Amino acid sequence: MIISSFFERCPKTGKIRGINKSAWPKWALLFAGLAPCIWYLFRVIPKPSRASYPCLRAAAPLWTGFLAYCAAPGGSAFLFARAKLLLRAKWHPWLGLFFVVFVFIGSDARVSFAASGTPKGIFPGRVVWVYNTKAALWTGAGNYWDASVNPQAEYNKSFTAGITALSGGTNDADSWNKIFRWFNNSHNRTGTGYQSGDIIAIKINQNNSPAPAADHGNAMNSNPQTSVAVVTSLVNAGIPQADIWIGDPSRAVTDNVFNPIHNAFPKVRVVDYFGNNGRFTTGVTNGVFPNTDVKDAEAACFYNARYIINEPILKGHIGQMITFGAKNLYGLNGILPNWQDNRRHPHDNALTAYMTNANFGGKVILWCMDAMYPSPELDGAPFNGVALRPFNGKQMSSFIMSLDGVAEECVSYDFWSTISGQSGGTNYMNDAANAGAGVADHWNNSNAKQYTKNLNPNANGIELVLVTPRP
Repeated sequence: MIISSFFERCPKTGKIRGINKSAWPKWALLFAGLAPCIWYLFRVIPKPSRASYPCLRAAAPLWTGFLAYCAAPGGSAFLFARAKLLLRAKWHPWLGLFFVVFVFIGSDARVSFAASGTPKGIFPGRVVWVYNTKAALWTGAGNYWDASVNPQAEYNKSFTAGITALSGGTNDADSWNKIFRWFNNSHNRTGTGYQSGDIIAIKINQNNSPAPAADHGNAMNSNPQTSVAVVTSLVNAGIPQADIWIGDPSRAVTDNVFNPIHNAFPKVRVVDYFGNNGRFTTGVTNGVFPNTDVKDAEAACFYNARYIINEPILKGHIGQMITFGAKNLYGLNGILPNWQDNRRHPHDNALTAYMTNANFGGKVILWCMDAMYPSPELDGAPFNGVALRPFNGKQMSSFIMSLDGVAEECVSYDFWSTISGQSGGTNYMNDAANAGAGVADHWNNSNAKQYTKNLNPNANGIELVLVTPRP
């Protein structure tokens, strides 16, 4: 058979064990690389927005990999030739520099750039990566959010470990007290902590639930165990349940998310657009978000809150590549479940405004990215395991937490981009950093995961701290 002749098979088992190179035309590799290059350019040049189409995103690794493959031999040959000349001339310092460049090209190191913006936090620029191998245990069968594969105690342990590392505290109460005081010191409430009656509103992401339902299947929505962990920590810190709101004002909080929260904390108000079956609905306060991209409004319960906890999920987006913490705030002013009715979909301008506006990002006291189950898509199922080290095919099982929203978004992006093989959509982070919302920085490579402040503690940038909760 013609197709079978293209592969080498084991004589005993008949299984394919390699490619029969002699059976392939010499131009096959060239065609396989050039074809996606030409097609990509033909589609994207007339309309750049097409680059976000799933088919073109799938083609991107083919043409970029092909170009890198073509460039690598030439670049390597050039470096080796220069190295030989320098060695003969005994210019050993320059030879060392060429060696460093060669190693850099052979790694997955990102193009170096200086961190921008001003770091925020008790430990400015600190981002805590909490990795707990006992938390997210889904193996692909059933629903990723099932309680049986997401031990609540491990989620609680992870969240507490995260705020402890961000604050320097010793437990939930001590950590939250330090965080509230740090936040209030920068919001003209110097020396005060949490005050009874101050509302804390937690924004979750129920984007894939435009109508009430028992659950959302495996389409990526908020993980109920994460929401319960956040509320548990606040209540353990002495915050009255009645002072806590949690939900998504522009979507439905499905039963699989509502029930665990309500059963554990019946006095906590769960808010969604519909306000039925135990949920609360909320009005809209107009005139608080003057941005031409989206509606000039905000959900009243978040507008009236003193503090917001932003709880996004690590996933992609068909139009903007990613939908992280900034995009999660769209649910506060894109109130109507049919997003087309909300004037427009937010672009870089609005995403930057979400992070810098006093009633949106300006109220966020904690940015907690739920990275337990990352997803490449807006509405698809999560990855069933992640190849990146140290996950090695298992779930990411992580929180990415910071008091600096820009820093959290940057670290989340570095993980997601490496895992998904996709890139783009980060302009709002740099713009927000330049507008004073935090610090923008990216890691040196996916193995070391080092940021500017990891490499130089006195530098301006992100410090990534890995935390593994105790058994």
